[in-house]
Amino acid sequence: MNRVPLLISLVCALVVPTIGSSCPWHKSMVVFGFWGPTYMASEEELEALFGPTDRTPVPVVEVQGGPAEVGQWSPPQAWPVIAIHAALLPTGEVMHYSLPVGEVGSLAVLWNPATGLFSNVSLDTDIFCSGLSPLPDGQLYVSGGNDYDCPFQGRDITQSFDPVSREWTDLGQMVTGRWYPSSTQLGDGSVLTLSGLDNTCSLAPEMEIYTPGLGLEVIPEGELEGPLYPRLHLLTSGKVAHVGPQQPTLTFDPELPQWSLVAGMAAPGRWDGISFLAPGHPDQIVTCGGSGSNPPTASCERIDLSQPFPLWTPTGSMAFARSHADSLILPNRSVLAIGGGTQGLYGNPVLNPEVYNPDTGLWSILPAHVLGRMYHSTAVLLPDGRVLVAGQTDGPSSYSAEIYSPPYLFNGPRPVVSSAPTAVPYGQDFEIITPDAADIGAVALLAPSTVTHSVNTGQRYVGLGFTTGAGGLTVTGPPNGNQAPPGYYMLFVLNSAGVPSVAEFIRVGQTNVFQDGFESGDTSRWSVTIP
Repeated sequence: MNRVPLLISLVCALVVPTIGSSCPWHKSMVVFGFWGPTYMASEEELEALFGPTDRTPVPVVEVQGGPAEVGQWSPPQAWPVIAIHAALLPTGEVMHYSLPVGEVGSLAVLWNPATGLFSNVSLDTDIFCSGLSPLPDGQLYVSGGNDYDCPFQGRDITQSFDPVSREWTDLGQMVTGRWYPSSTQLGDGSVLTLSGLDNTCSLAPEMEIYTPGLGLEVIPEGELEGPLYPRLHLLTSGKVAHVGPQQPTLTFDPELPQWSLVAGMAAPGRWDGISFLAPGHPDQIVTCGGSGSNPPTASCERIDLSQPFPLWTPTGSMAFARSHADSLILPNRSVLAIGGGTQGLYGNPVLNPEVYNPDTGLWSILPAHVLGRMYHSTAVLLPDGRVLVAGQTDGPSSYSAEIYSPPYLFNGPRPVVSSAPTAVPYGQDFEIITPDAADIGAVALLAPSTVTHSVNTGQRYVGLGFTTGAGGLTVTGPPNGNQAPPGYYMLFVLNSAGVPSVAEFIRVGQTNVFQDGFESGDTSRWSVTIP
């Protein structure tokens, strides 16, 4: 068996005094990013983390410039749910789901950015602290959750949400319970799920995969004793990169299947930091902030996993140290770092976001939002190019949201997409009709966000080549699912000034997800002999 052991010391802490003796108390402190992976917490440090902390924001930097230079924030608005989990659906609506409702179930709502209206889509099972990923048909896949009787203990459930019928469906039981798992979509449309605390509050080493039409299976030889909410990213090779929060970097090859150790970050770890695929630079990953030890850092590192011997190298540091922040890729290939703070779960919030240029490796400070956005906050790119930031389970931030309009929304008229296909197979050209064809400078697909706990494994930027014709563009679609996993994407065209259109949702990839050797009669993705 090829196992890469990343053992994490667990401490038995009296974090939830109301839990009975039959419930194994939450043992994994690394999830909160307060200590390194082998640190044994003292009672004083536990109190510092879970008890009162200084909510005074880090001093705000006054940014010079108007909306066309630095963007603009809307005032905070009331929100009917704490936005602990967020997903943009191909209907254009945003799903937020949260803590249990009463004794059973999780509160879930849909928000329509066009109308501002909410719809209640709560469910009667608890999916708080689950993993979430898109499926090729546009449904949302949710794995794991929080046990009713024992907080921090994982559940073995899986659910899907249909954005058209607005119904939840039980997809079956995983082999183990999972609280704080991560999931990410593979190039064939299946979803890999890793980590989480099981029903004994121990780390679940088993890795599972959900394939539409086939169901759930455990991956042979895929066990990994790793941290909670691992940072996972699909590479163009079809491998999955595991880039934290622990120091070692790994890749998983689903074809073998096998884990391999690749490199180690310079930082001792980035617990509760952010990571993202650098837009326009395939297979390059940036990781920032978080902490390998207290306090958190502002530093960032970058790795190119397309190289034969990849290494982490420094890239531009943020102006602010941040833990529990969110990262978000924008249509113009820049990346936002939003929220986070420097003390515990909610202490000393950072109110100034920053924007990263993946070509220069430099960050720029943006105007401050009003409320702290730390632990249990989320950020989502909307189809109109705005950014929805919401949540945090503390104070007035909890039931509130703020919307950021980036500078590109104030730099002149937006290009218009008059017509675009609703679906595009891999490896084929397609046509976009636009009256602004002569001034189009870029065409891109952006995968909708599926985000929770600073982890957004679904987001990616796919730049597309194109040629200009009379009244339209001929665009070259993605070559395969490793470049763009099958499913729904936001299609943006941008003019020469970098102003994006309003996105059109387009389904990428074959409608039949059983490809690359999968036959309709197969009963197991792993029915072949594993070397």
